[in-house]
Amino acid sequence: MLKFHKVVSFVLQPLLMPTFGIILLVMSPLGMYFNSIWKWFAVSGTFLFTALMPAIPILMMLRNGQIKDLYISKKEQRTMPYLFSLVAYFFWTLFMWRILKMPLFLVGMGVGSTLSLIAILLINRRWKISAHLSGIGGLTGGIFGYSYFLGINPLGLLVAMLVLSALTALSRIELKAHTPGQTLAGFTVGFLMVFLPPVLLRLFM
Repeated sequence: MLKFHKVVSFVLQPLLMPTFGIILLVMSPLGMYFNSIWKWFAVSGTFLFTALMPAIPILMMLRNGQIKDLYISKKEQRTMPYLFSLVAYFFWTLFMWRILKMPLFLVGMGVGSTLSLIAILLINRRWKISAHLSGIGGLTGGIFGYSYFLGINPLGLLVAMLVLSALTALSRIELKAHTPGQTLAGFTVGFLMVFLPPVLLRLFM
């Protein structure tokens, strides 16, 4: 069973959440307004900025013994990797805004993801909060925010995201990586930071 939880933790790790989100975006009804080149550029660019760029310094630090493991289990070792991720997310948001010319509510989700990283970074200085749950919480919040902004109700997808979020939390707890409170806090921060921008934009547009 522990092997299953390790697989869940690897597949649903925070570095992959933005890429999963963009893949869902290009497959959504909104995706039909973009051509194939744009879709490929959006997915590959997102993977570059939010997965590959943050992963390189993490792997280098792991190789040099500066961090204990790939998931950076010790909160004291998370500051520098989080700072690298923060810079990468900042450029990803600019990429969505200036290069991809995404709608403002989608760019707002990128801003929310960046703010979520800042919140996690600050909280982590005092208390170990779950980055895994912040990541999948952000993806879930993005899907809920997208649905609210466009006035659609993809019930199956919404339920699936909540189930996957619960499964991720269970895996992190079973692996002794986090307490229930740390997973709940991570999910709440990630969800709200990404969910609120499109909601606020719709309310005040």
